[in-house]
Amino acid sequence: MKTTHIKNKFLLPLNFKTLGKALIFGALTMSAVSCEKDLMLEPENNITQTSFYTTELQIQQAVSGVYSAMINSSSRGGYDVNFYLLASEVRSNNFNAISQNGNRDYFAINRFQDTSSTEEMSILWDDAYQLVSYANNILARIDAVPFADGATKEQYRAETRFLRAYAYFELMRMFGKVPLIDHPMTPTEAAAVPRTDLQTLYNFVTSEIEASVAGLKNTYDAKNKGRITKPAAHAMLGRVYLTGYGYPLNNSSYLAKAKEHLSAVIQVEGQYVTFAPNYADLFKSANDNKYHLFEIQHISGGVSQGSYLPSYVSPNFGVTDPLYNAQSSLYSSAELGVSTSLINSYEPGDLRKNLTIKTSFIAANGQPDNANYFIKFREPGLVISNRYDWPINFPVIRYADVILMYAEVLNYEGSTALAVPQLNRIRQRAGLAPLSTSISSADFITALRRERRSEFAGEGVYWHDLVRWNIGVSVINAEAAANNYNFTITTNDYLYQIPLNQVQIAGYEQNP
Repeated sequence: MKTTHIKNKFLLPLNFKTLGKALIFGALTMSAVSCEKDLMLEPENNITQTSFYTTELQIQQAVSGVYSAMINSSSRGGYDVNFYLLASEVRSNNFNAISQNGNRDYFAINRFQDTSSTEEMSILWDDAYQLVSYANNILARIDAVPFADGATKEQYRAETRFLRAYAYFELMRMFGKVPLIDHPMTPTEAAAVPRTDLQTLYNFVTSEIEASVAGLKNTYDAKNKGRITKPAAHAMLGRVYLTGYGYPLNNSSYLAKAKEHLSAVIQVEGQYVTFAPNYADLFKSANDNKYHLFEIQHISGGVSQGSYLPSYVSPNFGVTDPLYNAQSSLYSSAELGVSTSLINSYEPGDLRKNLTIKTSFIAANGQPDNANYFIKFREPGLVISNRYDWPINFPVIRYADVILMYAEVLNYEGSTALAVPQLNRIRQRAGLAPLSTSISSADFITALRRERRSEFAGEGVYWHDLVRWNIGVSVINAEAAANNYNFTITTNDYLYQIPLNQVQIAGYEQNP
């Protein structure tokens, strides 16, 4: 049975970007997890549970470990690679898997050939439940730990509750029903927990994030930039509620709740939230923790907290290409590329296109190559230790997403004329002409969907949009037909298969 574990896995300290490497919160060493303990929610520590979670400093270190679980938790990289690139962006019609490499799962995912034995399914499951495990240990013990300041304890509790709920939200989007485990368990106890229905999972996620808001700060000082803020929690609630409003839950009561939380973010623009005036500014490591609401933190310097993502989405550029980097890339120029349909979807004059996609380059052999690749996260001129050492943070949720989701809600409510100016803010930054406020609701939805695809290309947003709008079947099947791919999908393909090892261990029913 194939497993995807890293022995002697460390809970790495959270290096907030503005802090650099001067302050290290500490590390909690985790032992290897055996095949039989894939769902173990109570990690075996070299430091005993009773002796470690006893001081404020140790809780601080453990909370840093929860953040670090998103960074490089598996051999493929962190959440940005696994949840947002391979399992989301590659799944959509933004990517085109050109050829098959037996060592990579992206071809199977892109062509809907993945199965319960596809390694990426286990990686998604293990990575998310690793974060849940770390969070559960903190939340089970923090009450008994004395703190000099009660507000700091509540902040750590709130951050941990948010991150645990966030991990469950990603699990729900990938697998649908998953076992809900909210406290430390033995392997035997965890394996006995059945998959939880979707509405109960939504209730848990939303209640946990809503409960976290009170303990979070609106902003943090320079050395703590990167922690979850109140605006980030409101933004995530807006995303969760709008997702639940759509397919497959279709909970109509969620629309007003989405509006409430998205509005809470917009109301603090200029105070705690900044709208970037230029699209290019959003994807520079120098601007990390400046414009985005929730980011996966990365730092270069060979400390195992760099990003893998730029090397996944771009080839080996030659030395005369402006994007050449001595540390190279992971893929050749014939395996994974941007789809023609995405390239053609940009409106003429859209400034985002050339900042997102490169359609020709000088290859490693010095010859021109006209293949298409994402370059949004690939910064020229950076000195990195290896191809997994890129310093740029990955935006889980951006302020532009809040604005566009808010516009979507307004349109659903029948206030299209109020929604148009929100959409036009994003269009203006992209160098596009504004839409008329007299546009129909149906035409607005068409424009909004195109706008979201252009704005968030390469960020793992579009696939989830296709699912919640329930247009993924028609969009993907049209893409497959246009490229002469020999497959069609149904709504069953919106979810991934539960990993085979989990089915074998816990007896879960499989997704259809």
